[in-house]
Amino acid sequence: MRDLGKLSEYAFASWCAQVGLIANGSMIDKTGWDFYVEFPISQDISIKELHKPAFECKVQVKATDKKDRKLAITVSNLRRMATAPMPSFYIFLEFDGKNEVQRVFLVHMNNDLVYKILKKIREIEQGDKNKNLSKRTMTLHYGEENELNILDGKSLQNTLFHHIGESYSDYVTDKNKYLKECGFEDGYGKMKFSIAGENAGLHQLIDLSLGLTDEVDVQNLVNIDERFGIPSKNPNFELNEAKLKIELQPPKKGKISFKEDTLSRSLTFDINFYNSPFSFYDYRKYTKFRIIGDFFDITFEPYAGKSNYNFTLGGDKRLEFRKLEDALALISLISLISRNNQPAIVELNIENLEPLVFNFKSKFVKRNIEIFDDIINNVLKICQKFEIYEDIYVSLNELYVKKQQIEQFHTIITKTVECDFRVDLELSSNHIFEFEQAVSISVLCCQVGSHIIGAIVTVFGKPEEISKNKFSIDKADLKIEKTFSYTLDTLIKNNDILKSIESISSKYIDKYDVFYNWG
Repeated sequence: MRDLGKLSEYAFASWCAQVGLIANGSMIDKTGWDFYVEFPISQDISIKELHKPAFECKVQVKATDKKDRKLAITVSNLRRMATAPMPSFYIFLEFDGKNEVQRVFLVHMNNDLVYKILKKIREIEQGDKNKNLSKRTMTLHYGEENELNILDGKSLQNTLFHHIGESYSDYVTDKNKYLKECGFEDGYGKMKFSIAGENAGLHQLIDLSLGLTDEVDVQNLVNIDERFGIPSKNPNFELNEAKLKIELQPPKKGKISFKEDTLSRSLTFDINFYNSPFSFYDYRKYTKFRIIGDFFDITFEPYAGKSNYNFTLGGDKRLEFRKLEDALALISLISLISRNNQPAIVELNIENLEPLVFNFKSKFVKRNIEIFDDIINNVLKICQKFEIYEDIYVSLNELYVKKQQIEQFHTIITKTVECDFRVDLELSSNHIFEFEQAVSISVLCCQVGSHIIGAIVTVFGKPEEISKNKFSIDKADLKIEKTFSYTLDTLIKNNDILKSIESISSKYIDKYDVFYNWG
């Protein structure tokens, strides 16, 4: 009696032998064989190739005289092929009643097929019918897209290589990863619970999802596993009372701009944007989103016409100076609109979202920040005069503490023409002046947050004796010889400044008595 199983075994083994493939088989039924196929290992033993494994795969050969291009296969069989930790294939041999193979079709167990098989198993497991996978079948279809054009070993080998790809290790890694993740695209399950107060409870959930609260008390919590959109019949745990926490999702990046009116300049800040998953569909009227910047945390409820904001500029919190300037300008703007009961214009630009423009109003709260206006302006003028373009980080507290130092430094370096300067000198008793005029070289510094800003200046004039060994250069002219700035963590040695002083001194030593006190 004609045995299709034997005929298919001989045909497949013959093709493998033609190209050096080793087909290790074990009979599974009268229409097919299960083969573990080993490929010859590469002869390339270079440093980039010697560690790579030989290709191997699992092949199930099915023989038929029919031409309907489909076959019902037990789900248990399909599961073994789908979950095999290696490439796996079905090969269908059509004999058409003859003793030689007429056509060959190769079906790769790819991700789409794996998904369908595992989903079918999940449906069976959660269904009411027979759960014995050996008694349940699933029809596998194949067609011209699966057909081998040439019936020989080379064509078979090339088709297997085509599906596996260049890296066997990558294929196996990707398959195992997909097996673990498929069916969980929409999550790992559903959680049901009740919360006190319909509206109040929803507001609590929204605040929780935005990171405004740490946890929420819930009751009657039930967790149900789910895969392929099919929930388990029985929950994996139930709790009468629980505390619900939600991990804050990564924010979207964007910018927020504030302006007094359409003609005013914008104050623009980088932000992290958080939106709640509970603010859509039937609950859209409860929409709330959160915006966090370097110094502010703002929540908006557009449909309720509410907002809440918190500024963190106090203490030792440092901001880049120009951001700090804009921050103070924003607080001044909010004070202005709140005092005049007028709205500001806000524009939100969030990645992958349409720009949003709306009005923003605030209750009046008096904020005494005018004290910083002059300090900010002084620092700006110092940076402009010294051409300092690098980022300076400073806190409001540092500006306040160094207020007098900054003011004095600003006056000296910006009003050298308008002001008269005086320098007092205390000299040794045997000092003899060689010239009528003298030059005093001084180093002036002020600290602005992360930076020291300084200048080496010379004061010119005629020294007048005011007491024994004490002289004064009064109503003197001042000249800025050299400016410098450096961060507090930069190692500046006294000797570095001394070299600059000595270089400046050399310009005047032939015409003036030169004095300095450094080093």
